[in-house]
Amino acid sequence: MRFRKADFDPCVFIHKTGEVVIAIYVDDILIFYWSVERKNRVSLQLHAEFEMTETGTPNWALGIHLIHNKTGVILSQEAYLKRVLIKYGFDESRPVATPIDNNVHLQKGTEAEKIDDPTIYQSIIGSLIYAVIGTRPDLAYTVTMLSQFSSCPTKAHLAAVHRVLRYLKGTLDWSLFYAKTPSTALIGFSDASYASDIDDRRSFTGHCFMLGEALISWRSYKQRSVATSTTEAEYMALSDTSRQLIWLRNAIHELERKPKLSFILRGDNNCSLSLVKNPVFHKRSKHIDVHFHFVQE
Repeated sequence: MRFRKADFDPCVFIHKTGEVVIAIYVDDILIFYWSVERKNRVSLQLHAEFEMTETGTPNWALGIHLIHNKTGVILSQEAYLKRVLIKYGFDESRPVATPIDNNVHLQKGTEAEKIDDPTIYQSIIGSLIYAVIGTRPDLAYTVTMLSQFSSCPTKAHLAAVHRVLRYLKGTLDWSLFYAKTPSTALIGFSDASYASDIDDRRSFTGHCFMLGEALISWRSYKQRSVATSTTEAEYMALSDTSRQLIWLRNAIHELERKPKLSFILRGDNNCSLSLVKNPVFHKRSKHIDVHFHFVQE
């Protein structure tokens, strides 16, 4: 049908003309098009090959509610999160303002401290992870941090994950908005929390990307090695964020025939930014692994 598999994602197919893009997730298909005539031809070809139902403008995709209005599209998981709260008995709970208590420092539990049924903890974490992937970047760090205790959760860990559910109770209607206005820049924001894991003293990396005023990508994860300074932790975070920036840039170039965007990477640590601009080796940077210097280029 004259489609080719996208280089940035094997489940995205781009028509030779660039006028139709198909995204596939198992048996769910989303068709994006710039030409109604071309889209109608593609639909007829798909119906001829497969048994399928075309529902028109999508209102739901993978459990995410797509709300269309004159100014853009809103992505919401409110209905999904309501079901999660009801399932775990927190639909009538008292909300809290933050997903995690900064005064509580969690550590790995022992077998003696392990709760009787760890599958409850694991099930809640799994439900929260899907929310993070979909529309809730505000939970990315908290859920990532709590997920590392899934093999041996204690009462303290369970209390922490219950707090996340109470936080959701007060923020059910939070959503992502994507405006119809054209974007002029893709901006990546990079940050790190130095040695924040009490057990192994590794740092966490966090990044997000704004396409214009729309948040399109986010992630929080523990770094693979121990950083010996805040500079190193932030520099490692910048390096990983720059890789994601390149992947997103490649995706935009594939999807947009003539993209007019500037690509920007931002960090908040002066020493790491100075190291990027002027890679002079000194006592703070001489031990940093070679592959992290990728960010300089």
